[in-house]
Amino acid sequence: MEEFIDVPLMNYSVGMSARLGFAIATDVAPDLLLVDEVYSVGDAAFEKNCEARMEEFKKKGVTILLVSHNLDLIRTTCARTLFLHHGRIIAIGPTDDVVAEYRRFTAMSPPG
Repeated sequence: MEEFIDVPLMNYSVGMSARLGFAIATDVAPDLLLVDEVYSVGDAAFEKNCEARMEEFKKKGVTILLVSHNLDLIRTTCARTLFLHHGRIIAIGPTDDVVAEYRRFTAMSPPG
């Protein structure tokens, strides 16, 4: 991104904005890190870098609140998971249990 440092932010792509936002947000030593669907806008290299950075935070004991629909990402990142539907708690607990409940719920729910 260094080559784009003088480009106005409004001209950044969604992916470039996400990279910049993630870099800024993770350049500190937080107690709590809130990550909302950041992986969904990047390429494979960005995703790999994000995962490595998240692992560093986990090793340091940082609490990570990850908002995502990516079940594989949730399963590899989270020990405990909260499943919300229209602001209502459907399930909370060990990730594998909550992912299984999410799959049951979405299989029963009508589209839309």
